[in-house]
Amino acid sequence: MNDSIFSKIIKREVPGVFVYEDDVCAVFMDKFPSTPGQTLVVPRQEIDYTFDLDDTTYAHLFAVAKRVARASDKAFAPRRTCLAIEGFEVPHAHIKIYPVHDTSRGLGPYLSSGNMADDAELSKLAEQIKAAL
Repeated sequence: MNDSIFSKIIKREVPGVFVYEDDVCAVFMDKFPSTPGQTLVVPRQEIDYTFDLDDTTYAHLFAVAKRVARASDKAFAPRRTCLAIEGFEVPHAHIKIYPVHDTSRGLGPYLSSGNMADDAELSKLAEQIKAAL
């Protein structure tokens, strides 16, 4: 089986802008964000379906997601920071964290991928999150 794009990013085979990492997971900026500051919490273990993760990994991902979401709150002062469990476009379980400033259009637009972001801008946003961790 070929590695997913997320595994390649975690292994540094493909560039990524990292916010946090440990032995279980990595958090990096979403290259195709629907909103600025969007991050992905990705287990190092490549599992296609989130609910196939073992309980320890699953709980760890959500603990890290909460920590990053709180940092996103501090860094960007959104109306709300939301989470979505993903795994459709990339067959690798992950949690999408996205700061929402405008809820007038509902959450639908935030659940779709956006345009490719500039690495310099992603790095700047990542530094803001890291400073708040």
